[in-house]
Amino acid sequence: MEERSEKSKELFEELLFGPIEKLFGPLVDDEVKKHLSQARVELLKAMRVAIDREIEKAEKKIQN
Repeated sequence: MEERSEKSKELFEELLFGPIEKLFGPLVDDEVKKHLSQARVELLKAMRVAIDREIEKAEKKIQN
């Protein structure tokens, strides 16, 4: 399961940050990659908040 999670992380980072790495090339060092990885975490948190809100809206519609 952990291997699958790691592959998902790699795919997500490639899709989201691959173009940045291609654009900036050699400027993307370990420190930049660390910031991009943290940005991935923050983006996922934002997505979770948005999904939670949609779930709440759907639940309210069902209750009414």
